[in-house]
Amino acid sequence: GEFMRKIILIVFVCMLIYSVTGCDKLKNGIFGGGSDTNAAPKAETPVPDTERSELEGAVMKYVENTEKSLTVEMSNGTDSVWQSGNMRDYSLECERDGVWYTVEPKGDFANTMELMLFGPGDTLTHTFEFGERYGTLPAGQYRVVKYWWANATDTREAGEFYLVCEFTVG
Repeated sequence: GEFMRKIILIVFVCMLIYSVTGCDKLKNGIFGGGSDTNAAPKAETPVPDTERSELEGAVMKYVENTEKSLTVEMSNGTDSVWQSGNMRDYSLECERDGVWYTVEPKGDFANTMELMLFGPGDTLTHTFEFGERYGTLPAGQYRVVKYWWANATDTREAGEFYLVCEFTVG
């Protein structure tokens, strides 16, 4: 009866307070900004402080960038065929006060995830386009993270690894 109504009222008030302060936090994100479509992307989730596996001979090298794109060159200097989702299957992170944060896409994002194979000795130059997915990136330090799976060979076991490329905007 009365006790349950008080509990419901308290929960409602707490949710109302959280929604008001939470929306403001989301709207302003880590970089500040407003609600327009060119506002800075949200980046509020710290990246877990764990080691990402690397693969000797696997390279993602910086070529150039703008506030809306990053061009890299990837090289498979291994004896393994790599596989992953298409090149739209990546994550973007930003650094703030020594901590890396996952940058959240604006709205929903669809990716068809075709299987991509990358053979020994292959090289690929690719431009990650951020505009549609993240908007214009404000000045700061960023990195693109691309997941791969290396197939087993006579000299190595199969396993996952990541290619990471840092870049600066502004």
